[in-house]
Amino acid sequence: MNNHSYQILSNIKTIALAIVLIPLATSCFEESEYEKQQKESDLQIKTYLQDNNIEAKQADNGIFYEMISSNESGTKPKLGEVVMVKYEMSTLDGKVLESFSSDSSLVKFSNNSVIPVGFNYGIDIMRKGESIRVYIPSYLAYDSFSSKDEFGPNTNFILEIKLIDITTDQQVYQNQIDQIEEYLIEEDLGEITPTTSGLYYKQVSPGEGTEAKAYHTATLHYTRKYLDGTVIQKTEDDAPLVVNLSTNQLVEGFREGVLKMKAGEKALLIMPADIAFGASVKIIPSTVREELYEEGYIFSLVDAYQIVQYEVELLKLK
Repeated sequence: MNNHSYQILSNIKTIALAIVLIPLATSCFEESEYEKQQKESDLQIKTYLQDNNIEAKQADNGIFYEMISSNESGTKPKLGEVVMVKYEMSTLDGKVLESFSSDSSLVKFSNNSVIPVGFNYGIDIMRKGESIRVYIPSYLAYDSFSSKDEFGPNTNFILEIKLIDITTDQQVYQNQIDQIEEYLIEEDLGEITPTTSGLYYKQVSPGEGTEAKAYHTATLHYTRKYLDGTVIQKTEDDAPLVVNLSTNQLVEGFREGVLKMKAGEKALLIMPADIAFGASVKIIPSTVREELYEEGYIFSLVDAYQIVQYEVELLKLK
């Protein structure tokens, strides 16, 4: 084969390769549906701001924000610290999803401690004592997720946040011990000495059976509540929890309490967040927490930094 033939074959291969690669290269530059939605969400917020004569900046991370009140001498939170905040959440069309509460909420300041993530981005530019209004595009909130009662897919949100204080895990848990002590007095539960971990265990009615050991499989009923009595979760009458007490999947304080019980016993267990659910992810608005849990997006129904109490009936041990 002469040089001319080689050249023709080479040209054919080059043309054939170009025919294959050109569509691929073109597709790389086409906008994805996600990118289109990003632009649409940004445009909706910009239009809202313009229509309402609001001067807001867009941060590099994507949120739009305006300072309501500033505090130049205030401390900025550091990653891993706990921030005490108050907030109100609404949609762009004015539907209020969660109003300011008289009580502050505790949130771990990190990149994934709150849903929507735009909340974290707002905290990132705040100082203690400041208030900010954050306009969160859908892609930094719930994206295509749709709540049954609260909002549809690709919803943009407005969050007004007040940064009340900055604290630490250790300070939070110590304060919770004080809260539990006050609760015991208010509810006339008598004097209960906490264990070294901080668990408060009170026998409600004695059991006559075997004492629980880590190698046992326990069958039990429980009702999990917040300290104010709000029921979070409970077993059904015909569906008790059956669990091996050696597993590390149990809540630390719950497992410790059950291991103090005998078969047939009923007990009350009260525990601070550090031996319960700790800095569980914060969901805003709180009304969608159960939906996210049921659909597998989160793994706990318990809000961040909550004291938890369990009413437990240990049916049997095996």
